[in-house]
Order: sequence, then structure tokens, then C-alpha cells
Amino acid sequence: MASRPELVQLRSANKGIVTLVHRDLARFWGTLDLAKPQAARDALLAFIPPLVTQYGDVAATVSADFYDSLRLSDGVRGKFSAVMADGPSDDRVTQTVRYGAGHLFTDTPDKTTAFLEGALSRLVLESGWDTIVESTRRDPQSSGWYRISGGGCSFCDGLAARGAVYSESSVDFAAHNACQCGCMPSWDPSRPEADVQQYEASRRVSSMTDEEHADHNTAIRDWLSSGA
Repeated sequence: MASRPELVQLRSANKGIVTLVHRDLARFWGTLDLAKPQAARDALLAFIPPLVTQYGDVAATVSADFYDSLRLSDGVRGKFSAVMADGPSDDRVTQTVRYGAGHLFTDTPDKTTAFLEGALSRLVLESGWDTIVESTRRDPQSSGWYRISGGGCSFCDGLAARGAVYSESSVDFAAHNACQCGCMPSWDPSRPEADVQQYEASRRVSSMTDEEHADHNTAIRDWLSSGA
């Protein structure tokens, strides 16, 4: 599956998008006066949300083209065009930036960029992941979507196990900072369904309360330690 030309092209395009995001972040970071952490934080808060929207729209467009191309090459019957996702809200992006900018007020302000590089790659590519997920929900012929693991992460490998298909309308494409995973639409009703633990682990945590987040993390740790 990994050798499919459509998937190779998608991964190459996403890698290029992330490279551009990191380039723009680095250029902007070079203009900041780190001796004034509050001003630097406020500048990042103004700069980053539009950056995520800009490149998120590109990621969504690339993923929509990928979906349509894959559907055509697989000979899926009926007419359907992929639906582009909106991407993360400005409020969510702002919360992420505020969290990472906490390093500006310490003796290690450069840790801010290390955090933001990983967070921005996730937030930007989320628009593409969500485009595929939302398209499978609306496509009458789709049986769901499944994860392609980038490798080297037990969390991602567990979510991708058995090529399991996620079909429930409420499930998200969970990802960590700098996640290398991808998702593929499925039109094969015989693919195995994701189990309960995989569904729970794939919930996105941004809307959870602190207590819900803690319970969620405990459940994931127990799931991973069980060897599922």
C-alpha cells in the first residue's frame, strides 16, 4: 500500500508543506527580541494563526485531490468529490502558541521554536487528515478510513494495527506533534473494524477537560502496555 503513487505524492506534498511552515516560522523568529518575552509572545500570537490557516488550506486541497485521485484509480462507482475540512480554530491554535511561548519567560527561550515546529506541523496537516476523514463520512461508497503509521511510535502503530477501519462519525484522527502518520479512505467493507480501544485512543484531546484528558491518557497507557 505504501508504494501507491497517490500516497507517495501525498506524503511528499505534506513534507513540503511542513518544510515551508518551518521556514516561515524560522524567518519570523529571527525578527523577535527575546529580551522582551511578552512582546515576542504577542507577536507569535498574531503571526501563527494566519500561518496555520494559509498552509492548512494547502494541506486540505492536496488531500482532497488525493482522495479524488484514489477514488478514480480504484474504480469506485458513483460521483463524489472530496470535501475540504476547515482546520483547527484560531482559539485552539492560540492556546497552543501560548503554551509553547511559556519558554520565552525562562532561561531557555529557544525551546519555544522546538515546540512550535512540532505543533505547527500537526495543526497544519490536521486540515488534510480531516479532509480525508470528513470525505469518507460523506461518500456513500466509503466504508471508513484507516491509518498508515509513520513508524517508530507505539501509539501510532497501535492505532494503525491490522489496517483497522474507523467508520463511526464521531471519531477523530488523533495525532501528536510532528506526527508522520497518514490516513487512507477505504471502500472495502471486508476490512476489519477498529476495536473499542482504538476508537478511544483516536479521540482528539483538545476539547477535553483536564480530568477527561488525564483519564484518557491513563486508558491509552493501559492499552499500550497490554500489547493491543
